Amino acid sequence: MSTKIDEILNQRRTQEKPEEPTGEKFFSALLGEGMYENFLELQFRNGLQTCFSYSDLTWFSHDPESGCLDLEFGGFLITVKGRGLQPLFNSIKSKRVAWVKEANHDLQDHAGNECFIEEIMIQPPQGFTGEPTEASDA
Repeated sequence: MSTKIDEILNQRRTQEKPEEPTGEKFFSALLGEGMYENFLELQFRNGLQTCFSYSDLTWFSHDPESGCLDLEFGGFLITVKGRGLQPLFNSIKSKRVAWVKEANHDLQDHAGNECFIEEIMIQPPQGFTGEPTEASDA
C-alpha cells in the first residue's frame, strides 16, 4: 500500500535532472545565509595560488566598460580583467567569494560562460621588495 509521500518521492525520482551549465567556473561564491569567507584565493594559470585576507580589503571598484575589477588588500592592488564581472563584484562585497581563477586559454571565452577571467594581476605596494628584512643586532 503506497502512501501519498511515497507517490511524491517516486515522482521526484523519475523527473529529469536539470541540465548542468555548459560554462566553466571562474570563481566560487558561498550561497548560504550567514556564511562568509576569511580569505580570497587567487588561482593563476601557471599553478600559483595566493590568498588575501578579507579583513585587509580596504576598497574595490568595478568598471564594466574596461572589464576590470580592482581590489586593494593592505596596499596590494589586485586587478581582475575579464567580462561578466558584476556577479563577482557583488559576491566580493558580501565576502562570499572563496576563489577566483584565470582562464587557461582564450578558447574558454565563449557564450557558455557568463563570466570570463582573462587575467589576474597583483601590483605590490611601492617599496615592497618581497625579501625578508634582517633583524638589527641591538
